[in-house]
Amino acid sequence: MPVDGKIGTVSIKEEQIIADSPHKPVIVTKELKSGQGTLPAGSIIARDMTTGKLVLYDPAAKDGDGNPTQEIVGVLTTIVDTDRQTLAPLIVHGVVIAKFLKVAEGSTVDEVVLSNLEKKTIWAV
Repeated sequence: MPVDGKIGTVSIKEEQIIADSPHKPVIVTKELKSGQGTLPAGSIIARDMTTGKLVLYDPAAKDGDGNPTQEIVGVLTTIVDTDRQTLAPLIVHGVVIAKFLKVAEGSTVDEVVLSNLEKKTIWAV
């Protein structure tokens, strides 16, 4: 005899970080460094210039001479658990919603971060 029932529900909240713009974004799949935990959509991703790995952007990451050790690559479009997967879709060109952008804990998305995004042809509105 068949049984019809509800086992449970799953709820996932994720922000839409792509801005409504006639200019469509360029999204590329890139490999992130594993072991960073869960990164939310809107996370700014950078290349760590000492390891070459893609990590959550930390504007405060500098070498002993005060030079940045990370270079922005793009913005995550979805939640990614880097303990389970490392391939992730990144906006590498386009328009994103500024209020959903995220950087490493202890840092903020300020005018300098937004300017660095613009240098990579990613505009925040």
